[in-house]
Amino acid sequence: MNDSALSPNDLTATLATRHFNPAWFAAVMGTAVLPLALSFTGADWTAAAARVFVPLAGLMFLIFLVPWSLKMMLHPQDSARDFNHPVASSFLPTMPIALLILALDLLKFGHLFMAVETAHTFAFGLWIGGTVGIYLLGFVVLIHVFRNQGIQLEHANFGWLIPPVSKLLIPVAGFELAGHLPQHRDIILSLSLASFGIGFFLFLFVGAAAFQRYLFRGLPAQKFAPTFFIGIAPPAILSVAMAKLSHYVGHHELLGLTAENFTPLAKLFIMMTWGLAAWWFVMGLVLTVYTKRKQGLPFALSWWAFTFPTGALAISSGIAWQISQFSALRLFYNGVVFFLLIVWLVVFVRTIAGVVSRRLLMPAH
Repeated sequence: MNDSALSPNDLTATLATRHFNPAWFAAVMGTAVLPLALSFTGADWTAAAARVFVPLAGLMFLIFLVPWSLKMMLHPQDSARDFNHPVASSFLPTMPIALLILALDLLKFGHLFMAVETAHTFAFGLWIGGTVGIYLLGFVVLIHVFRNQGIQLEHANFGWLIPPVSKLLIPVAGFELAGHLPQHRDIILSLSLASFGIGFFLFLFVGAAAFQRYLFRGLPAQKFAPTFFIGIAPPAILSVAMAKLSHYVGHHELLGLTAENFTPLAKLFIMMTWGLAAWWFVMGLVLTVYTKRKQGLPFALSWWAFTFPTGALAISSGIAWQISQFSALRLFYNGVVFFLLIVWLVVFVRTIAGVVSRRLLMPAH
C-alpha cells in the first residue's frame, strides 16, 4: 500500500517505526523543562512536581528511543528521507537535546532520586552524550541542507534554529558541571565556551534567514504555526547560560574574569536577552491567535513547540527577577508558568489521544 493512502487502522508496528517522527523528542524536552521552570516559585510542592516530571520525561525518552533507534538501523532509506527533508531534518537533534535537559534535571533534582555524587556522574554522562549527539547531528543535518537543491524560502521556519542553536544548551549544563567536577574542568569549559560562541552567532545567522521568510513569504502552513515559539528559546537560553557562567566566575578562576568585573555586564546581558525572549513570546501568542482565527489550528505534534520554549522563558524570567528584584518580572514569571502548565496539560492529553487513535503515528511527510 502506498504510504500516502495509509489510514490509522492500517498502521502496524513496522510501519509506525518506519515513519517515526524525530520531533517526538520535543515532548521529552517540553516535559523535562517543567520542574526547572517551576523551581523559581519557591513553593513546597516543587520537589513533588520534580518527582513526577523527571521520571516521566526519562520514561518518555526511553520509549521514543526504541523506534528512533530501530528506524536508524532497520529502515535507513526512511531515515535518509528525514535528513533530506527541509523541515523534518531540523528536529533530528531534539534527541540529544533531550539528554541535556535531563542532565539539568539531575543537577537540580538528582538528590531526590540518588546520592548527589551519583547524580552528578549521571548528569556528566548525559551531557557528554548530548554534546556529541548535538555536534554530530548538527554537522550531518547542515551538510544535507547545503547539498539540497530543492530548498525554497517557503520551507523556512524557526525549527531551522534547532540544529545550530542547540549548542547553546551545552554551556548551560557545562558551566554547572565544571564546578561540581573539577577533574573534568578543562574539557567541560573548552566545549562549553566554544559552544556558547557557536550557538550565539549561528542564532543570528539562521534566525535572520528564517525571519526573512516571514517578511517576504508570509506565515507557514497551519501545522507549523507553533514553530514560531521556537524563536523564544535561543535568547532565553542565552540568558540562562550567562547566569550559569556568572555564577561559575563568582566561585572559580576563568580567563581573568572576576565577579567584580564580569557580574554587572552579565546582568545587563541577561536582561537584554530575556527582553528579546519575552517579546518573542508575546509575538508568538499574537501570531498563534491570528492563525487560529484565519486558518484554524488543528492539533499536530508540532504543538509541543509551545512547551519547551515557554519553559526556557520561564527559567529566564525567574533569573531576571532574581537579579533585578523587579516585581513586574515576578508577575510576568508567574504568568508564563501558568501558561506553561496549561499548554503542557492540553498538549499532553491530546498527544495521548492522538496515540490511542494512531493519528499521531501516521507518516508526517
